[in-house]
Amino acid sequence: MGLAPLPCTPVMPAVTLACVGHAALDHVWEVGAFPAQPGKTPARGYRMQGGGMAYNAAVAAARLGAQVRLLSRVGDDAAAAFLRERLAAEGVDHGGVATVAGAATSVSAVIVDAQGERQIYSHRGDAIERAPALDLALLAGSRVVLVDPRWVGGAEAALRWARQHEVLSVLDADVAPRSDLERLVPLADWAAFSEAGLECWAPGVERALALRRAVAQGARHALVTLGAQGSLRTEGMGIVHGPTPVVRPRDTTAAGDVFHGALAVALAEGQGLDAAVRFASAAAALKCERGLGALGAPTRRELEQWCLQRA
Repeated sequence: MGLAPLPCTPVMPAVTLACVGHAALDHVWEVGAFPAQPGKTPARGYRMQGGGMAYNAAVAAARLGAQVRLLSRVGDDAAAAFLRERLAAEGVDHGGVATVAGAATSVSAVIVDAQGERQIYSHRGDAIERAPALDLALLAGSRVVLVDPRWVGGAEAALRWARQHEVLSVLDADVAPRSDLERLVPLADWAAFSEAGLECWAPGVERALALRRAVAQGARHALVTLGAQGSLRTEGMGIVHGPTPVVRPRDTTAAGDVFHGALAVALAEGQGLDAAVRFASAAAALKCERGLGALGAPTRRELEQWCLQRA
């Protein structure tokens, strides 16, 4: 798809974005193909990096020029120390990443094949399960709040705070228990579903009807991402298709997280709905082309140049 040029600089000098949710340590193996049978499979590459929905979105938003604070819960272990180091290196405020004494940080094994598809094996740890209540004072000054359903109590508190203070909110509505999504979707300005997340929330319901149902229940906008097929979103009583750039993916890991981080930045800058979705889709597509999970999230300048080359 031909891409219209993106803004060379943000409309606002900086975006204060609070990301509330999951942070994890990812061990990533790159393989030629997923094995058909149990056995030993040689890896072409390995790396250790930060992960988790809110963590990835925070990194993506920071690279796009936003001032970002991550609010999460981690254990008192080496994994948590690594995550804080990486957040600091990315310029993300990690003062809201609280340690839960005696708990374990989430850890995932991410296996990526040569076609860019991935399998993820996660151990959630118990830091979020045992997390104390979200400190709402840490949301003060935010222009936009982005939450995920992994820490449902923190997400609900943040969305209610955002509604009360008329602050823009975005829910990354990925796969989660239906009961958790039912708590969160009505509170969000943007309920932004993955395809699988929409099916969790409204099983067996046609996509357009499910999106309209989200708005009828309280969300102000509803959107579903469909990978290479782009996205669908509500606009009044209608449904709008948003195309996405065609790329050869090296790794799709964290594409949705990058999309949501970029969408939050674009909306907070005051970009129109079409422009905001286009901006987020381009950021996610470039990430997939580059691979590396959330480490492939582009800077603002990299994204602008990439879009200009494809215009």
